[in-house]
Amino acid sequence: MPLSGNFRANSAEALRLATLAGQGLICAPRFLVANDLAAGRLVPVLTRFQTPELTINALYPHRRHLSAKVRIFLDLLARHFRETAAWSD
Repeated sequence: MPLSGNFRANSAEALRLATLAGQGLICAPRFLVANDLAAGRLVPVLTRFQTPELTINALYPHRRHLSAKVRIFLDLLARHFRETAAWSD
């Protein structure tokens, strides 16, 4: 199926929905399309190409003693992203 068109959006969800409607390809983080991939609604293409790895940063004021609330929140984020399969790929 040939591709054509010039659809553009600054919303990942809009791009995902357009792709599901057969409007083209999307380069998206796995967490955004994990359910669609698992259900067979989307299939990976161009798998030999690697996109740059992205990081998530948590910024907080530097202090000698980090508050318990901030420490617990950072630990929760780290555990969530490590244990959620869509984020770990």
